[in-house]
Amino acid sequence: MPKTPISKTAPAWWPQEEREICTLADMPPDAARGFTLYGDDDEKLELIIWRRGDALTGFVNQCPHMGLPLETFPDRFLSADGDALICSAHGARFHFDGACFDGPCRGQNLRRVALSARAGHIYLSTEQP
Repeated sequence: MPKTPISKTAPAWWPQEEREICTLADMPPDAARGFTLYGDDDEKLELIIWRRGDALTGFVNQCPHMGLPLETFPDRFLSADGDALICSAHGARFHFDGACFDGPCRGQNLRRVALSARAGHIYLSTEQP
C-alpha cells in the first residue's frame, strides 16, 4: 500500500488524558518502535518511541518534509548503526532529539511528545511539547 501524505501540522487527535503506551520491557535498549493510540471515533495517533540505554524520547510518526510516516516496514526506524531515525521515503536522518541533520528537511524537527516512565510502564502526557 502506498504511503499517503498527512497534515504536517498538529495531529488531528490527541488524548484528553494520560495514556499508557507500553511497558518498559516492550522497549529494548537501543531500539525504536512504532505505536498507535486510538480514540473513540476511529481517531488515531501514530507515535515513535526511541530508547537509548535508559533514556526515552518520543515523536509523532510524521516526517516534516512531506508528512509521511517514517517507516515502510513496522518498527524499521533506525539507521544500521542505531544512531539516527531515518525516513524511508526520502532518506532524512534525525538525531535523538528529533532534529533533522541530513536530507530534504534538514534543520526541521520531528514533533516531540512528552513521555513518562514509572512502575515499569511508558505513558504519553496530554501536554504537547
